[in-house]
Amino acid sequence: MTPDALHRTHLTALVTGEVETASKLRQQFQARDHGIAAEHLRAAVAVVLEYRFGPGAGLGAGPIDYERLGAFMTELRQAGRGAVPPPDHLAVEAVTRALYGEPHLTEPLSEQRRNQAHYAALAYELRRHEWLSANPEHLVHYARKRMTTWILGRPEE
Repeated sequence: MTPDALHRTHLTALVTGEVETASKLRQQFQARDHGIAAEHLRAAVAVVLEYRFGPGAGLGAGPIDYERLGAFMTELRQAGRGAVPPPDHLAVEAVTRALYGEPHLTEPLSEQRRNQAHYAALAYELRRHEWLSANPEHLVHYARKRMTTWILGRPEE
């Protein structure tokens, strides 16, 4: 499997909730692939959060609507009751706000905490917008387009 196909398949597994498959795919990663996978995850979160907070996540939009953020965090806390381990709500808020113009909030977070927070936000929003998880190729496509914009500094032509 090519590195590109591996990352696409890994992100698709995360989007569809196939955590065990995603874990097995990560075992095939080389050292640099973990960072690339983290960026794919961050891009997917940016795409799904736009349905809640508006366009421009990860593209310089901001500031975030704090009223909407408060509602999101309240919903996330209620949905996470009884979860083991519980989601790190402060980290989820930090990664969400980082996509809307406050990237300094993620600086104290380890890569693992950022990834867990991104996945918690992604999983919650996918449960809320089931059509996204039912069409993983749509989400993966737009996440990859977002990454291309981050890399090139402009949208793909």
